[in-house]
Amino acid sequence: MRSDGDSPSMKPSLVTLAVSLVLMGTLAQAAAQGQYVRLDGRVQWIAAEKMMFLPDSGGTPVTIDLTRVPQDEYATLTQGSLVVVNGVVSYDGRRVIATSVMPLGGLGEQAP
Repeated sequence: MRSDGDSPSMKPSLVTLAVSLVLMGTLAQAAAQGQYVRLDGRVQWIAAEKMMFLPDSGGTPVTIDLTRVPQDEYATLTQGSLVVVNGVVSYDGRRVIATSVMPLGGLGEQAP
């Protein structure tokens, strides 16, 4: 019999628990990656293939990666333009990789 109080079956259980917790954290992170989103809001600024977006729901501005969007979809947008952005949350969760940007209120029309 062991004197330290650990039974041989307890160690595999602890290892299994630790592996399960790590795996659950990894799966949660992977679930956020690739999550499709639709955002309604305004253009804060736009430059090259990057847009800073202010959601209608409030909260912090969102960085939008425009590399996968045809330029004609966002070329006429200006600061304050109302838009709908469809895209995918990036792996690190810091930006949205847009697949489309649709102006609201007319193409390129700035909202009041």
